[in-house]
Amino acid sequence: MSVRTSRRAFLALVILVLGSPVAAVHAVDADVDELLRFGVTMARDGNWREARFRWEQALRRNPADVRVMNNLAIASEALGDPDRARTLFDNALAAGEDSRIRDNATRSALFWKHAAQGKGPESAAPPGKKKGHDVVQITVPLPLPPRLTLEGVKTLLVSGFLVNDSELIDVNRELVRFLRAEFRKHTSYDVLDVTPIPPVPEQTLEDLAKNAAFFRWLGGEHGADIIVSGAMHYTRRDASGFEDVDIVSETTGQKIKQTRFVEQEEFNFELDVLYLRGSDGSLLFRDRMRRQAFFRGAANDPISAFYELGNSIAGDVLSVVAPRTRPEPRFLFKG
Repeated sequence: MSVRTSRRAFLALVILVLGSPVAAVHAVDADVDELLRFGVTMARDGNWREARFRWEQALRRNPADVRVMNNLAIASEALGDPDRARTLFDNALAAGEDSRIRDNATRSALFWKHAAQGKGPESAAPPGKKKGHDVVQITVPLPLPPRLTLEGVKTLLVSGFLVNDSELIDVNRELVRFLRAEFRKHTSYDVLDVTPIPPVPEQTLEDLAKNAAFFRWLGGEHGADIIVSGAMHYTRRDASGFEDVDIVSETTGQKIKQTRFVEQEEFNFELDVLYLRGSDGSLLFRDRMRRQAFFRGAANDPISAFYELGNSIAGDVLSVVAPRTRPEPRFLFKG
């Protein structure tokens, strides 16, 4: 038997045992698609570690698959590894331009840039209707560390605030009650329940922030590692007026615009928060939050409006001293 004949016989035997090269490629593609689909199911259920494990298996099968790189990048974001996410997005875009991957990469870069700067991460514009049949849009809860790095902190005191005189509610009492409840529910600190609420000196907010002697005394008096205080302004105003509203014509059944007088009230919630070290009274962090809301009618409940607006800023207040998540839209390839 010639050498050429022997080689042909050997190749025939290999193909017989392993299958044709084309069939092998199709088998790899099928495996990758199945792993992509399974990973997406896990991600939708919030099981990002299992999703990452499946997509890592898929990448080993096909290291050049940009779909897998994209999904792995998003899993890395969800599990708190933005550096690996950036590398995976870069590799995917270098291998071939895809508008969905570009969208994900842009959002990711913007989000983690602001997170690294200690700012509230800003989202890009909402994704357009360009996803296609091969991807699914998903909301990813991205983990963010506290904006303050605190060590050895166990106790937290919410003291009184500088507040405006209001006929609506007892602003100081409701604010302190609200903040204490939020810190208890969402942090591991021992939130001190001091009654009556410790008042703060009647001075400007700027002077209060510099009053280390007072907060040092307050921290020692109540055994507080961290003190939360500041200033609060809560108001309501009549915002009634004429506006264009859509009504359905009883004659034609069509929608038409009509100018009507609408009664409504505007509630404003303005909060300046100080975070101070109890041991020496020094100012650690300062933040300012503003919210407003309009309610139809002329006799809205100021307590309900207060807590609705309070809930809208709770995450920002907690983010200073506790880890949190921020929902962000991403495109996942589903195989």
